[in-house]
Amino acid sequence: MIGTEFEPEKARGARANFAEAGLSEFIDLREGDLRETLVDVGGPVDFMLVDIWTPMARPALELVAPRLREGAVVICDNTTQFPEAYRDYFDFVNNPANGLRTMTLPFEGGLEFTVRGE
Repeated sequence: MIGTEFEPEKARGARANFAEAGLSEFIDLREGDLRETLVDVGGPVDFMLVDIWTPMARPALELVAPRLREGAVVICDNTTQFPEAYRDYFDFVNNPANGLRTMTLPFEGGLEFTVRGE
């Protein structure tokens, strides 16, 4: 699993939680700007969770999208709570050229369920 965190204090806390749970060896937590930390995800991606500062949602997906395997799932949180803030994200997932299909699930705040492929 790859995670990215911009704030050093949150990254330290996350690493401590991973260690306490015995999961550190399975998690590559990359610290810094996701526009740098997600440039190379190292291989095909089956699942992506987008739960970040809204202006970074589209850049994160744009970086990872070329590595999404056919049938890969992308979940994005709070999309109906902040629809204007997610406008760029929705422009990307709804563009047929990107090969994604999406629907909003009726959870509090909205949960966007997006799949690579038909």
